[in-house]
Amino acid sequence: MKPWIGIVMFRLKIYVASSLKDRRQVVRSLTERLKKRFNVSVADLGPDGLWNVVDMAISCVGSSHQEMESRIDQIFAFVENDEENGEFEILNTSREVLSYGHLQDRTSQP
Repeated sequence: MKPWIGIVMFRLKIYVASSLKDRRQVVRSLTERLKKRFNVSVADLGPDGLWNVVDMAISCVGSSHQEMESRIDQIFAFVENDEENGEFEILNTSREVLSYGHLQDRTSQP
């Protein structure tokens, strides 16, 4: 069994945020929608103290490279579509798909 890991990173400029509370609201809303729609993990990576910029990392795990590429494409499309609502602008993106290696079945070991 060889798991694949997909990682997507976005740097967003939040236009509607005039305070850290507004920033958290936009980030929380986007995070919850991503989790619900794609069953992914989402992390707010900062930068701390800035109310109008956020670095977000989104990760997912699957059984094939193609599955992870497809899922990342869907996540990109979702965030780009959400950008059109005017709450934020995508400043920078990066993506990567990695194989983790082979996992051993521990149930068959003594």
